[in-house]
Amino acid sequence: MKITVIGAGNVGSRLAKLFIIAGHEVTIGSREQEKAVAIAAKLGDTVKGETYRNAAASANVILITTPWANNATLDLIPELGNLTGKIVIDCTNPLAPDYMSNTLGYTTSSAEEIAKLIPGVPVVKAFNTIFAEVMEPGKQAFDGQKATGFYCGDDAAAKEIVAKLIEDAGFEAVDTGVLKNARYLEPMAQLNIQIAYGLGGGTNVAFRYMRR
Repeated sequence: MKITVIGAGNVGSRLAKLFIIAGHEVTIGSREQEKAVAIAAKLGDTVKGETYRNAAASANVILITTPWANNATLDLIPELGNLTGKIVIDCTNPLAPDYMSNTLGYTTSSAEEIAKLIPGVPVVKAFNTIFAEVMEPGKQAFDGQKATGFYCGDDAAAKEIVAKLIEDAGFEAVDTGVLKNARYLEPMAQLNIQIAYGLGGGTNVAFRYMRR
């Protein structure tokens, strides 16, 4: 699978590592190609660095991992060009600049706002409830129990591909329904932040959805 990661902060770079380990072809996208090339070089010889548009053009799947505050994510979506035939994975959370609250909820989600900008392109919400620390290679399981990777979307075929990518990254994939349900996954991420930072619980933690 050809995967482009837009945004190479802690989440983007660590997911890129996990996909490289799983054998996928990874490209890092940045507004400036020199910056993308420099980031890609740190991830390995097989990783490419391209401008947003070129990185998106070469991909089957595009992960959006950029910050939400100050319209950073929404402003870059048009720069990706024509995304017809591709799958977009929204890993974002609509966090305020201090991360300690969400700026959307109840009536929409960051996933739905992204989908509005790219009509006809399947958008799947995934990876947003997992801390970057748990995306570090080798840290996806706790006492043998894989952390849960929740996902949702409206396109069944796209969701099937994303579920496989979640598993490739080392997590247990759990389908949470239609894209509208991103309105519930995003507050879950904020709950995780409140426990980790507000209460000092730390970020070496993860959700686990258990069944009998």
